[in-house]
Amino acid sequence: MPLTQKQKDHLYHKLIDLKQSLSPAEGTDQSMTEETGELSNGVDNHQADHAGVYFERMREQTFRQTDRNLLKEVEDALKRMEDGTYGICEATGQEIPYERLEAVPYARKTAETQAETEKRNQEAEGYDEQITRKMKDLTNRETMDQKRSYAYERLDEEQDSK
Repeated sequence: MPLTQKQKDHLYHKLIDLKQSLSPAEGTDQSMTEETGELSNGVDNHQADHAGVYFERMREQTFRQTDRNLLKEVEDALKRMEDGTYGICEATGQEIPYERLEAVPYARKTAETQAETEKRNQEAEGYDEQITRKMKDLTNRETMDQKRSYAYERLDEEQDSK
């Protein structure tokens, strides 16, 4: 069943509220020198102090990147509303149930399709890990074969004769 105008309006306002909450705050980027109040480039500072500040900055950058990604999803959902494709699964063309859009208003796919996509991605990551492991094994075998090569045997003989 297609979304009613009331449902679309509700979801539109939900997306707008989410967009406003995710919009970046002004003046959030500050250099480490400004943040720690140090002018001496860390000469007299304890390394643990800098490690703590560095950890917090990395964590904060991760949060900001996550927010930027989510903001892009929200903006894309608003564009889909303008285009008339909002609430339609991008993979199957089926309607996304209102309950899913209520929970995740920027959803691009039905819950089932999203689950299948995530499962395929996890399988692909597992495959990549298998390939990496095989490459390491191959590299280790090649290294072992090189140690049995003629050059290594000659070096061993020379070292034994001395």
